Amino acid sequence: MANRLSDEIINKIPVLYSELQNKAAVARELGISVASVNKYLTVISGAPQEIKKEKKKRIKITDEIIKQINDEYKNYKSMKKVAEIVGVSPATVKKYLSEDNIKLSKSINDDRDALWYYIYRLFGQYSEDKPVSDWNLTQMAKFKSQGMSYTGQLLTLKYFFEIKKNSIEKSKGSIGILPYIYSEAALYYEKREKEQKEMAEAIKKQLEKDRLEIKYNPSDYIGRKKKKKEIDINSLI
Repeated sequence: MANRLSDEIINKIPVLYSELQNKAAVARELGISVASVNKYLTVISGAPQEIKKEKKKRIKITDEIIKQINDEYKNYKSMKKVAEIVGVSPATVKKYLSEDNIKLSKSINDDRDALWYYIYRLFGQYSEDKPVSDWNLTQMAKFKSQGMSYTGQLLTLKYFFEIKKNSIEKSKGSIGILPYIYSEAALYYEKREKEQKEMAEAIKKQLEKDRLEIKYNPSDYIGRKKKKKEIDINSLI
């Protein structure tokens, strides 16, 4: 069980927040998590809506902040998550990533793209403007946040459909089965340690082939905000 914060720290939270107007800055100052700042601000004020109105204060980028950005990225491997923790924008996180973390980011994007292409080939094109369904894109991100890596998801789908020979048709175009068989698939691959290097190389080669042969770029469809459909009023008359 996590230790409860001391009364002294709890009482300092609203005072510092009033001064700094930034939860990440308060967390750094007190050596606690942003989640704890959120929790006790809500408890003390009794008005969560006030917290939502927080005015973002621009943080000066120091060597300490840059180090924190890179340390957190190694832990979370998500620019969005790091941005929330540090109190900066995802663009700022990207700007100050070290060479090692840039390579790590590229590797994660390659893994994500390989999964996207596999889903595309597995189920076929969902529609002209959505090669992979919004549902599956949401599931990909959700499962990733739950600790299922993109490569792990891809290998699990290969295990379920190619090795176990389950029906693609019965899945109804959804990858929703993933969390139910992820551990089973992991055990299967663990027992075949010698084959893991070959599988990784095969995935890499398939990704290169997909990028050449498939006209769609996953980056154009992943993480983009949906545009509201414009209605031509003349067409309604």
